Amino acid sequence: MASSVSHPRSSRRLAAVPGALVPGALVPGALALGALVLGALAAPPASAAPLSPARHGDFGHYTFALTWQPGFCSTDGGCLRDQPRDVLIGLHGLWASRPRSLIDRGVSAPQWWHRGCDYYHHSGRAPRLPPAMLRRLHHLMPHLRHGLLRHEYDKHVQCFGFDTRAFFATEMRMRRRVAHSAFGRYLTATARGHEVRHADVSRAFMRAFATGQARALQLRCARDRRGREVLTQLWITLHTDATARFPRDGALMSAPIAQDDCPGRFRVPRWR
Repeated sequence: MASSVSHPRSSRRLAAVPGALVPGALVPGALALGALVLGALAAPPASAAPLSPARHGDFGHYTFALTWQPGFCSTDGGCLRDQPRDVLIGLHGLWASRPRSLIDRGVSAPQWWHRGCDYYHHSGRAPRLPPAMLRRLHHLMPHLRHGLLRHEYDKHVQCFGFDTRAFFATEMRMRRRVAHSAFGRYLTATARGHEVRHADVSRAFMRAFATGQARALQLRCARDRRGREVLTQLWITLHTDATARFPRDGALMSAPIAQDDCPGRFRVPRWR
């Protein structure tokens, strides 16, 4: 979870979803049905129950990490050449905070951010997910050399015993709700390509989600290859029972530990 942890990179490209049309008479109903089926396989459900860990569920909050892809891929070694460029607000991960058993052992928050599930079990395996869901995640996540999806599953998911498919479907649903919100439109249509004030981004977030929790959003910045301070990530803190109603209805909470590192003014870059 902490920025000091190096994120793995992945070079593997997953195949795109094939779209086949049968020669002959046009059948709009059949085509529409086929589109719905493919969409249902790749997309999370419209509504779902809150995530329920089978183990170590006594943690205090989640951090939902989104990437601003043009900024994230312009810093720290960048992304691979096959990075999709039609996604601006990408998916990094959903991170549970320290379980009580680790707090009782004296494990600090930075130590948990660094090791995560390794305190309990290291799997080294990628999650088992339907191919359509894997393709969708591959499209939304930064393409890094060692595979971000495998890293996120091993560090932040597997030791809690989550239903893996429900977990990643929830992440995609939560990301979509931010990307399609007034705040998402502010980032993609108003702020993109410009230098912005930190306070203006925070106000846009609070207004879009009708929250008074200013520190529910923590912005992460870094210097790009041109030496400019650019937005790379958005970390959103939420209650443990709030994944289904995120980001509204009291889902958001103030981050217990400040990790916002963006200056008073920074750029929200475009793809180059």
